[in-house]
Amino acid sequence: MNCPPVAGQRLQVPQGTYSAAPPAWGDPFTAAPAASVPPPSFDPYSGAIGVPNGPSPFSSAPYAGPPPAALPYSYAPPAGGGYAAPPAYGGLAPGAASPYGAPYSAAPVAPSYSYGAPPAPAGLYGEGSPLGWQPGTYGFEQGDGSTVRFRQFFSRLRGEHTILLGDNSADAFEVNRTEIASTFAWPIAGQIETPLLVTPGFAFNWFNGPEGDPTSMPRGPDLPPRAYDAYVDFSWFPRFSPELGAELGFRTGVWTDFDEVSTDSMRFLGRALGVVTLTPQFELLLGAVYLDRLRVKTLPAGGVRWRPSPEWDLYLVFPNPKIRRTMRSFGSTDWWWYVAGEYGGGSWTVQREDIGDRIDYNDLRLLFGLEWQAATQARGHIEVGYAFDREILFGDSGDPARFLPDDAVMFRIGIGY
Repeated sequence: MNCPPVAGQRLQVPQGTYSAAPPAWGDPFTAAPAASVPPPSFDPYSGAIGVPNGPSPFSSAPYAGPPPAALPYSYAPPAGGGYAAPPAYGGLAPGAASPYGAPYSAAPVAPSYSYGAPPAPAGLYGEGSPLGWQPGTYGFEQGDGSTVRFRQFFSRLRGEHTILLGDNSADAFEVNRTEIASTFAWPIAGQIETPLLVTPGFAFNWFNGPEGDPTSMPRGPDLPPRAYDAYVDFSWFPRFSPELGAELGFRTGVWTDFDEVSTDSMRFLGRALGVVTLTPQFELLLGAVYLDRLRVKTLPAGGVRWRPSPEWDLYLVFPNPKIRRTMRSFGSTDWWWYVAGEYGGGSWTVQREDIGDRIDYNDLRLLFGLEWQAATQARGHIEVGYAFDREILFGDSGDPARFLPDDAVMFRIGIGY
């Protein structure tokens, strides 16, 4: 069977010049052609394009010359041609730094604590942890090289649990305390370096012992099974000049078991210390702490803050001194060890067996702890300590007036972000 002939067409590529390198970035029609080279060959089966006796026009980056500055995530082709490695997460070449720095500046400013106390697990009040303040703001670099600085309004969330172990004797007094608090930073007069720190918090206190006999005269030191703290704390670390600053705070709320609520349930606590900076490594602090407890209303506060080297931070300030030293880093997490002293305890209105009362619990504590902070700004601590010179005061009834529990071993763990 004879088939009729089929007409075909011959496709001919015009001879002329061809640029092995594409035009420079910009208008592709305005760039001058490069030196003449033979036209490329095309393999219809593999789709490969090549230039006889010359480099591939696509062996380097698809466009010659650097991209414009408007492109935020760009990388230059490797020297000598070849294909550049694909960018890492975020559009960055492997090992390259982002043109914007880390998401919130290169990192928060290194904690110097120049304007406040180091991040101590316990506060000057001995009732809950104040914010471990780190001066310095966050920020990011813009494409034009300027830096935008800001401070996060929601600054910190933390939780902490403390155990004072009893030994099941009649004079033992065991305390379990769980506290949750969050901190918000509010700039004062636009000063984001030293904002007002507002910290609402709530704590559960579970009491076990000491045992009492309501039929005895005087009655025994019976306590309710639990009491609560509900407070809001205000802290401010102003800097009036390079040499003069302050640590200021005020806390109020209700401390009660919610069975006995009176005007005594609301307390007002405060602290005020002046800070004199003699050198960048040495400061003098002097002031007072108002505790609003039954026996101890006010305590003097003061001492020195000395950082003899980047590894050591000595906050030798009564009533809560702390000596802190840098350990090694594990991955992206920094570690410190520390020893600290603490004036602990609290004050509550409670309902006893058949009488309403206000009680104080006071003690002195010696602690050893480990503290860590991750690159995400998550931080935590774990401590072991010894509580001594313990006392329980019964203010309204005076029945009994005072009880002295046994010493106790203490454990504490906390985490915040």
